[in-house]
Amino acid sequence: MGIYVITGGNKGIGEQTAEILRAQGNEVLTTGSTGGDIIADIGTARGREEILTQVRSRCPGGLDGLVCNAGIAGIPAHKPSYILSVNYFGAVAVANGLYGLLKKKKGKCAVTTSASIAWFSYAERGKYYVDQLLNNCGDEERIGRLADTFDVNEAGTALYVSAKFALARWVRRVSPSWAASGVNINAVAPGPVDTAILKGVMDAKAGPGNLPMPALYGQNRIMDPAEVAHTLAYLVSPGMVGLNGSVLFCDSGTTTIFDTERYS
Repeated sequence: MGIYVITGGNKGIGEQTAEILRAQGNEVLTTGSTGGDIIADIGTARGREEILTQVRSRCPGGLDGLVCNAGIAGIPAHKPSYILSVNYFGAVAVANGLYGLLKKKKGKCAVTTSASIAWFSYAERGKYYVDQLLNNCGDEERIGRLADTFDVNEAGTALYVSAKFALARWVRRVSPSWAASGVNINAVAPGPVDTAILKGVMDAKAGPGNLPMPALYGQNRIMDPAEVAHTLAYLVSPGMVGLNGSVLFCDSGTTTIFDTERYS
């Protein structure tokens, strides 16, 4: 059986993914800022280094899979710069830092982005979108200082979506070179999921409201974390060698409502 690492694996989608992989007989290390096998804040340089140091120490022979799942929303609960640090810079730093261990066993990597990268691609992009800076500049400190000057009431959603846009683009960019070394990498874009990020979205009377999810029609609910976790677990399974550089929309069909003709 294999050895896997899941960031943000102590709750929600990550926790469910860990349960699936463990039920298959695999060894799984989870990380989280408040719990997990490795307690560290992926939104800080110190936390990322702690994750990398511990994983390298515990798994010197390599990794069969990595799931970069840690993510937050929460503006104004968190500074804009911290949203970017967790959702983009943290994921990229850990994936790059563990790439060598993945190469040793020709492992697989799956990155959780957000279905909002599809939904908001139809919206007018304003001044608060910084995804191109994230991908093409990559200076976390400078971009963070810029983000912290934004009006959080106006920029909150744009910054969250920017991080997800950039993360999906990063997966696409690195996928050819990673695959050439035997490491497949893909992204999963979940629709609305019943996790802490969307806590309270289900109104007792209205249900999901403006969150159309065709595959759940009439069920008066949004997706369960396990319904996304199965997709992530599948992407890091040993037999998943034909898929690379893809962004899979695991959203119960929500994105099809916006454009039935679009297929990428």
